[in-house]
Amino acid sequence: MRRLVVASAILATLLTMPLAGVAAAPTALPATAPTDSERAVAALSYLWAAQRPDGSLDKSLGETADFVIGAAAAGYDPATLQGCADGTGALDYLATSSDAEAGDAAKMGKTILAVVAAGRDPAGFAGRDLTARLVALYNSGTGGYGDGSTFGQSFAVLAVVASGGTVQAAALTELEKLQDSDGSWSYGTLPVTPGNGDTNSTAIALMALDAAGVHSADTAALAYLHTQQLADGGLPYQNSSTYGPPASDPDSDSIVLQALVAAGQDPEAASWLQGANSVSLLTHLRSSQGADGGFAYPGSAGEDAFTTSQVPAALVRIPYSGAVHFTVGRSLPAIACPSPSPSPSPSPSQSATASPTASPSPTPTPSPTPTVKLTPKPTIRPTVRVTARPTQLTPLATTEPTEAPTPTPTPTPTLAVAGLTTGPDQSTPAPSDAPAPPVLLYGAAAVLGLIVVLGGGWALMIRPRKP
Repeated sequence: MRRLVVASAILATLLTMPLAGVAAAPTALPATAPTDSERAVAALSYLWAAQRPDGSLDKSLGETADFVIGAAAAGYDPATLQGCADGTGALDYLATSSDAEAGDAAKMGKTILAVVAAGRDPAGFAGRDLTARLVALYNSGTGGYGDGSTFGQSFAVLAVVASGGTVQAAALTELEKLQDSDGSWSYGTLPVTPGNGDTNSTAIALMALDAAGVHSADTAALAYLHTQQLADGGLPYQNSSTYGPPASDPDSDSIVLQALVAAGQDPEAASWLQGANSVSLLTHLRSSQGADGGFAYPGSAGEDAFTTSQVPAALVRIPYSGAVHFTVGRSLPAIACPSPSPSPSPSPSQSATASPTASPSPTPTPSPTPTVKLTPKPTIRPTVRVTARPTQLTPLATTEPTEAPTPTPTPTPTLAVAGLTTGPDQSTPAPSDAPAPPVLLYGAAAVLGLIVVLGGGWALMIRPRKP
């Protein structure tokens, strides 16, 4: 009998081992060089784990819009973006937060881009007419939207294109007039002297003009971007040593990559390769990804949602107002959410009258010193994301220019992403979700095995013994 019990225990352990593996398996990339599509999914999973209960990333309309655009560009339904908190969705946050930004052309344009990318109608989004709000910001006398800045004008033009409208010729002329003599654009409302433009403003303006079918500025703008590319293949905000040595950053890499695609350029063509090792913009962007799927701004403490949110759409080569095609109901691979911290028990010495608990104020995060910044950086994030129109959608985006990149460190998801810093991979296949292991099948096999062992043992025990 003792041997029967031991044999049963061993068999049960062997049969149920696969179940533990199924429950604990993380969403990880292969240890070999991941594809750009896999990198995009890893970045989206990082952002998903960082999503707040109100549906936002860092309570930022721009970051949240980029998250929506990136998910749609990678083939995932933005309606499923509810994050670990399982509360309000990203689209709900965009609806409510857009009310306070109705007078900002850049944010309103980026919101429309995200709404279109999610397959929704911006003229009737959660009871709001975002299209009418944008139209109200247009000045027919000057052709400008809102404050007439490069980002405001560019996102407004992109939003009109994405939602199927007709861009006013005066609006395009106004954007062209903001180009500097060296081919660049700056964030402000007037052209600046050569050397004071920046890669982010240049990329978003180039993307907007190309989306509207205007290519007259392409040659000068692309020539300027060539002068900004560093030896590591990446792009800084400005290639200037005024504030210290310039450094490539994922934000600038992403928005310039989108602009190159919009202008019909191959970012890995010989003309965009640097040094003896022929490194490209994508080489640098890939090498910047952390093992958790996130991206960090140079000099910051670690990966953060601010820097990461722009990257997914760029990795799958979708510029703003580019077409996206997602599967309705398709969600990102499951992530391991952090466990909530237990609430401390009140100590017996507490006074009878409890003081009201103040809402926790966010811990200030040291902002990384911008590599260069001759022109004020958009409060929205200069590097905006691609949004495209889905099969019946249109791309969206809403950016928040940021005076200086101050990424808020994002809680690192418990998900482990292996192989992210391995060698580059040029392919970008469409993301695919592997079917979940048949958990019920494993369980049934385990039960069946136990029955066989116990039944056989019992039969042996009751059979007649030899005399």
